[in-house]
Amino acid sequence: MAEVLESKYPPVMEDMARRLVAAELSLAEIAADPENPYVWVCCEIVVLQLRKMCELLLLGSTLAHAFEGGLDLSLKKWRPKDAFGQLEKVSEHPLPMHVTVDLDKHGPGQHHLTPVSQPLTYEALGYVYGTCGDLLHVPTGAQVLKGKLPSFDVDLLRRWVAGFKQITCNHVLMLPKREKILFCRWSGEKGAPPSLVLMEAKGPSTMKLDDYPPFDLLP
Repeated sequence: MAEVLESKYPPVMEDMARRLVAAELSLAEIAADPENPYVWVCCEIVVLQLRKMCELLLLGSTLAHAFEGGLDLSLKKWRPKDAFGQLEKVSEHPLPMHVTVDLDKHGPGQHHLTPVSQPLTYEALGYVYGTCGDLLHVPTGAQVLKGKLPSFDVDLLRRWVAGFKQITCNHVLMLPKREKILFCRWSGEKGAPPSLVLMEAKGPSTMKLDDYPPFDLLP
């Protein structure tokens, strides 16, 4: 495996890590004083970070497939639906997949990766993105009159943050055109940068994704 020294992917994951730390700090404030009348401020901070993280995951995947993956992708398509629309045409699984790793299992540098779940889907990512948008925007007059106002579900926010942290700490992106796999690893600690390696992925795959559960972000 060779380190990815000039990749476009590391800065995206570094931003992802910073936003995860910020979200966790806000969740800790909520847990410390849940009756605080201004707890909604912490909730909005978490929701904003989650929405940004959805965009970062799409951005990172787009850049990885364009640069490490050698695909001709437009970097101007930036509405999430449009960004994913071009990604799904180039790969069956264009988004990150959560894995565990055994370092140096068969010798120095021979790391063994095991999927924990199926790759992240746009359905799940789009649901988080849309729900967070509803929570951040001022509701319409019709919603106010009908009493249909979105409310913060702290347990759900905590689950989403934990899920995105799992993805960021250990994930792979499959780059089939160049027969490569991009592996990202992060300790989860504040100030620690994620590390990335580009691995060879030649030969037939023995991985059957149907054997693994979906990556769970839906309610």
